[in-house]
Amino acid sequence: MLKKQTILQIENVYTANAFATDDGFFVGAGSETGPQVKLYNLADGNTRSLPGCPGGMMSFIPVPGEAWSFVTIMGLFPPFIGQEAGLYLHRLSGKDWHTEKAMDLPFAHRCEFLKQKGAPMLVAATVSKLKENPSDWSRPGELHVISLAKDLSLPWESVVIDSGITRNHGMAKASFGGEELLFVSGDKGIFSIRAQPDQSWEVKAVFEKEVSEMTFIDLDGDGQKELVTIEPFHGTELNIYKRINTDWELRFSGSLSFGHGLSSGVFNGEPVIVAGNRSGTLALETITVADLNKGTVNKRIIESEVGPTQTQVFTYRGIDYILSANQKKHEVALYSGHLE
Repeated sequence: MLKKQTILQIENVYTANAFATDDGFFVGAGSETGPQVKLYNLADGNTRSLPGCPGGMMSFIPVPGEAWSFVTIMGLFPPFIGQEAGLYLHRLSGKDWHTEKAMDLPFAHRCEFLKQKGAPMLVAATVSKLKENPSDWSRPGELHVISLAKDLSLPWESVVIDSGITRNHGMAKASFGGEELLFVSGDKGIFSIRAQPDQSWEVKAVFEKEVSEMTFIDLDGDGQKELVTIEPFHGTELNIYKRINTDWELRFSGSLSFGHGLSSGVFNGEPVIVAGNRSGTLALETITVADLNKGTVNKRIIESEVGPTQTQVFTYRGIDYILSANQKKHEVALYSGHLE
């Protein structure tokens, strides 16, 4: 049986991300609408509130190798009103937090770090170049790379490495063959981002269907990662694909309602997929595979009427957790124990 622990109360929470740094193990979270941004320390339960935040948070990640330094995307408000969005840098100096806008980046949505020749490179994705209204997808989004190799001096400047991904929404980091790659999704499929030895960047199509979010995990124990997707944009399908030679073969398809917050990991020794529904039942769900060849799975509802926006599976001090930003309940929750 799963045990629930509500660790943060945030009005209209959207972002929740768990990460380890040299300073500890934290959950960073923020509101989709208001200025509430919080950092929760798993070791002692201490919560710090970060000041000077405009709201509209989409991403919250630590800066590699920098003490008490974090990057967020803020200013992307529902329904995708994001002309004032950008990258923000949060740093702790003594006992005081300082929040500064590091770079204007309209309609910024996701960001993550990759390394190029050992140096941290921040990759940021925008959902669109410009949107006149929520249904305007006439201008594709962009992929920006910001070098933080020397220091964190502001303002930041970026290099655009791609400007052709429409409805850019998902971003996930995964290792293949010992190499760490970044993946982004859009209406033309999934694209891998790889740093090249000559300091250029390769953006390559790896899957050719409209995808909202994706995650990679070995579900059948053969040492090869399967692809799990939410399709299409904010979609109604959760699909599992197995790599066969150079093709992705569909092995399972299940239903979602406004699918969101897709993640995966190992929970109590078993590969698990976690997904949220932002309409209908508003349920937080898990899926475990019984037989991938037959496409049979076990689907469980962890909690209904919560409306998850982001989820994550992680381990801390030998305990496996499922993290969820339960927007409908304005809470960030941890679930641990055993799936029934």
